[in-house]
Amino acid sequence: MDFDALLTLSENGKVFANPRRIALLKAIQQTGSISQGAKQAGISYKAAYDAIKDMNKRADTPLIASEKGGKGGGGAALTEFGSRLVQMYDLLDTIQNMGLKALNDPDAPLHSLLGVMTKFSLQTSARNQLFGTISHIERHSLHDKVWIALKSGQQLCATITHGSTQRLELAPEKDVIALIKGPAIHIRPQAPNEAINIEPVWDNCLQGVVSAVQQDGGTAEVLLKLDEQDEICALIDYSLEDNQPLATDQPAMAYFASTQVIIATLC
Repeated sequence: MDFDALLTLSENGKVFANPRRIALLKAIQQTGSISQGAKQAGISYKAAYDAIKDMNKRADTPLIASEKGGKGGGGAALTEFGSRLVQMYDLLDTIQNMGLKALNDPDAPLHSLLGVMTKFSLQTSARNQLFGTISHIERHSLHDKVWIALKSGQQLCATITHGSTQRLELAPEKDVIALIKGPAIHIRPQAPNEAINIEPVWDNCLQGVVSAVQQDGGTAEVLLKLDEQDEICALIDYSLEDNQPLATDQPAMAYFASTQVIIATLC
């Protein structure tokens, strides 16, 4: 279903800002004039003047600062509060639109704003970003091991400073994103019925099926599909003795160190 949503800000039950008023503020910001802004926004000058008067009167700080006309003509500009109101409205509108997209995507985690942002908006330089929930935290004096449960049922571990655990307010059941750079991941084939044997140097192992391999000389980009949503990307250097050629649809395991995992969350 394609829903449209109109974002309205109310104060004491009375409309303060809506799409029409925000469009007017943006037009005034661009033109430097109430009359030109009204024309650009497609409303009458009186309607624009009344809207500005109402918002300026009700807000703790005026939204528009205007000068009376004269030989050089009058002008109008958004105050700092007016500019921040427009920015905040656009931010809320973006979040609202992500929510509408998530409604039509059965895989979107509607229980979590962080999960929706990860799926529809979040972009980072780290190729791998996996959404999950903290299952438990192993606390040490200077560092902590944070275990994150993925939707596939598999878990990965991140080693971070104890100070970061406190600053991010990490605790079991909290939603987080695990960020891992592609070169930090090693992938090798998994033999049938082979048990997982994690070497101490890696301390993370995720199982999946190779979905794509792109090779350039002695280097390959390998995608390992963990489930219907999550996929791991690794850059493999075949000149290294331990790395073996991989093919699509081949069961494989991704290894990486917990110190290579960065945790992001909403506090």
